[in-house]
Amino acid sequence: MKSILLVLIVGCLSCLSLQAQKKCHVSAEIQGFTGGDMIYFDFMEKDGINQEFPYKENQLMEFDVELDDITMMKINAWVIICLEPGDNIHAKVTYVGNRYDAVEYTGTPRAVVVADYLHKVRALRAERKYKTNIPAMMVLLYDAKEHYTATLKEWQDEIAMLDEIKGEISPRMYNYLLSEMEATLLTNLISYPYACSSYQKKKLEDCMADGYWGALDNYRLRDDEASLRNRPYMGFLGTYKNYELGKKAHEKSETYTPAKNMEDEYGSIVAFYDGTLRDAALFVFLYNQVAGNKDFATVEKLKKDYLKKYNKNKEYKKILADVMK
Repeated sequence: MKSILLVLIVGCLSCLSLQAQKKCHVSAEIQGFTGGDMIYFDFMEKDGINQEFPYKENQLMEFDVELDDITMMKINAWVIICLEPGDNIHAKVTYVGNRYDAVEYTGTPRAVVVADYLHKVRALRAERKYKTNIPAMMVLLYDAKEHYTATLKEWQDEIAMLDEIKGEISPRMYNYLLSEMEATLLTNLISYPYACSSYQKKKLEDCMADGYWGALDNYRLRDDEASLRNRPYMGFLGTYKNYELGKKAHEKSETYTPAKNMEDEYGSIVAFYDGTLRDAALFVFLYNQVAGNKDFATVEKLKKDYLKKYNKNKEYKKILADVMK
């Protein structure tokens, strides 16, 4: 099995919304920043509304945006906020050089609760020196078995942290945040032994902790709209498929070899998933082939098959049509 990187989908991606479009007010004040001349506000699931401001110490930066569903916003990539339609949020951020040190939030209570939770998660990972970036871990020669144990604990503890605020946020936001967390942690759990084996020239079995093949025995993928709105979670579907197929091969004392060409991988997704999960997994796969400038004729053939047999979310159809023009 090869390490499957999370798929980055174009910012225009948004699942069909269950919510009405409402205005959100966003504002921020930043001090101590020496990492550049600009402050960027980037929205992950909404195209065309990103903002940028020249940096001035403690300047009030503010703007309004229209949102129709949960949207993650990042301030200079590091300060992470999740908004729902109608939310207002103000962030007072303190930097030490180019590293943000502290943040205080005010605004709509549910938005503040979520922003505080996301800050606590990042602080916990920093305190534990838990790394989520696989290339960085390889360079630092992180031990794969130790990272496996650390990831299981991180997963358990972060779910507990999320459950603490469950009663203060919407069910959709809870599912979105859970998917965001699991896409990161479970991708690491599954993929890092393979990356470690390849990079450190070790036998794969020497990089796999006891229990690796049973770690997700009780895990169930979610196919609700909020979970599948989260872009990293959509990318995780390919990783999970390969893990489960690898597990079946392992149980037979066989070696699982991922598909080596586009058509075989497409067929593998079709056979493994059904319903909404198959729709999302095939969309991610096809979009990724286009983004990677793969064989356009084959992509076109597979896209026609997908649209005829498996497409349920019409937004996926529109995005594929746009990127393949």
